[in-house]
Amino acid sequence: MDIAISTTIFQTSEKQLCTFEDGLDMCAEAGFNLIELSRKHDDISKKKAFIDSLGMRVWSVHGTIGGDAISADESKRRKTVDAELRRMEQAAVYAPCPYVIHYLNRSNDPEVGLMFRKSLEDLHPKAVELGLSLSVETVPHKPSNERYPDSLEVAEFARSFNSPNISVCIDLNHSNLNEDLTQVSENCKGLISNIHVSDNHGEWEDHLPPGEGIINFPEVFKALRDNGYVGPCNIECHVPDEITTQLLRDIYRNTSQLM
Repeated sequence: MDIAISTTIFQTSEKQLCTFEDGLDMCAEAGFNLIELSRKHDDISKKKAFIDSLGMRVWSVHGTIGGDAISADESKRRKTVDAELRRMEQAAVYAPCPYVIHYLNRSNDPEVGLMFRKSLEDLHPKAVELGLSLSVETVPHKPSNERYPDSLEVAEFARSFNSPNISVCIDLNHSNLNEDLTQVSENCKGLISNIHVSDNHGEWEDHLPPGEGIINFPEVFKALRDNGYVGPCNIECHVPDEITTQLLRDIYRNTSQLM
């Protein structure tokens, strides 16, 4: 299994730790040659020349679609869908690849689920056209969710489209909070197009580098392979205040030892 890293590591919720270019330089020096473009980065098609110059490849792209995609206000819903369609068109220069979408049906209101499905139905034809797989991400268990949609629900949602362009992204850091990760892998068998890999202590989505929490990664990686995942270990972790080449080397080395 290869190792990829998300460019979300270049920026915390409070501040930018480094420029995209400096961060990617450090990732390349640390041994990474695959990346996921974070939802924190826009104008993604314009980054291709620089990525290519480093001998790197985009493994996946994270979408940006948010709460207005489930709005009962059709003008708001349509506006956010149209913005996502434009981002998908930019992502096409990296196709075929997974395109990560958050599973937004986290409410007790069934209308929310209907609106989310409608938005995915609007995105799906463009995904087919561009060669992207809408990779629906498993959900964290946290107080801001009215309910917890488990991995089986996410998988059944993806299966209901009966399309190779709708799949599942298992976020290990999310699903570990309320489910057994081996069971999550089995629930999503045959649908797994991407994984997000970070660690936690079982209570909150800490997004720690792999090996700094409680997740049994050798066991989980075996379960993922057994259930059809053939892509890279795609690291989506956070660091507190500084990015260095040595830090990235340590993350790469420590992760490789867990595989």
